[in-house]
Amino acid sequence: MIAMSSHRRLYRALSDGAGVLVSTLVTCMLGAVVHPALGLALFVAGLVVSAALLAGRGEELAVRLLARARRPQAYELAALRPAIAVLQEHDLASEIRLLVRDGTGIRVGGAGRRTVLVSQGLIEAAASRRVRPDEVAALLAHALGRVRLGQTKYDAALEFWLLPWRVLQSFARGVGRAVGWFPLTGLAWRLRFVMGLVAMVQGFAEGRGLFGVIGTVVVAASYVVPWSARQAELSSEDEADAFVADAGLGDALSRFLERGRRTPGVLLRVHRLRAATVHEPQRPVLMS
Repeated sequence: MIAMSSHRRLYRALSDGAGVLVSTLVTCMLGAVVHPALGLALFVAGLVVSAALLAGRGEELAVRLLARARRPQAYELAALRPAIAVLQEHDLASEIRLLVRDGTGIRVGGAGRRTVLVSQGLIEAAASRRVRPDEVAALLAHALGRVRLGQTKYDAALEFWLLPWRVLQSFARGVGRAVGWFPLTGLAWRLRFVMGLVAMVQGFAEGRGLFGVIGTVVVAASYVVPWSARQAELSSEDEADAFVADAGLGDALSRFLERGRRTPGVLLRVHRLRAATVHEPQRPVLMS
């Protein structure tokens, strides 16, 4: 687990480091084009807010704003009550702060130091009994595992600082959708490593090696950053799966996963969950 955690931190540093660097550069550039006093005030305010979030202050408000989440209503809590009861049986329900995000899909995630985000789709599935209470509890335990393992501890501060990077990403995706129907666009993106090599060779040939190196680094980052993000997510997922299995809910989570798309990754998770599940007498599952 320690080795897995160190790998996760390395992957997160690679994937988020580029965003932090770009966000910092964009912030400094914006500060340079506005009035000096205003630019300094905005930069200092950003540092103060980030420091407060790093210390855990204002976490719920930050998560609600950044994740566009809200507090659960009474009927939503009632729908989740059987699953919460299962968590209580496994001593996992203490200090959980639930927030709800709109969306029809069944999604659960951790945020900050003790916040669990659930989708409206999960609540509807729980209310209609399309997902069993122990399976809902397993999904909540998976998100809670991410929180307790420290995977999401500084996410609120990180996402706040990454706001400029997220805006640029959204803009780039919009441009990509607009020009993606051109046949040569996809080919050029897949062959971008060739462009990087050409830029480096041309830069050195013209006596501007620094620009060639910068171009090559940017192209290399377009490969490394997405790969690191995927590896970080897989590592985090494996750690949370182990947490669920140790809590005695691995079988419930594997049953839920099997009802979805049986991709190689899902089948591997199911195999690991069942192999790691501690066989003990079945606990009664509250159905209402």
